[in-house]
Amino acid sequence: MNVLGLPLDIAVSRLEAAGYAVETVETRSLKGVESPDSRRVVRAIEIQGEKPLVRLVYAEFKTETEGGSNAPKN
Repeated sequence: MNVLGLPLDIAVSRLEAAGYAVETVETRSLKGVESPDSRRVVRAIEIQGEKPLVRLVYAEFKTETEGGSNAPKN
């Protein structure tokens, strides 16, 4: 199941519904992100064991623009 780029909460929900245990790990840039508004999955690693486990690596992003929408203006 591909969850790359999804918001973290949605990715976790989908994986758990499919029967996976989920572990999350945060990564961040050295510069950081000012006023992040979204946690997105940047890597998913499946780990074999008793119960299938997926380790999700996520980062914080700013997805909204100053105007409050990232939709293009006409």
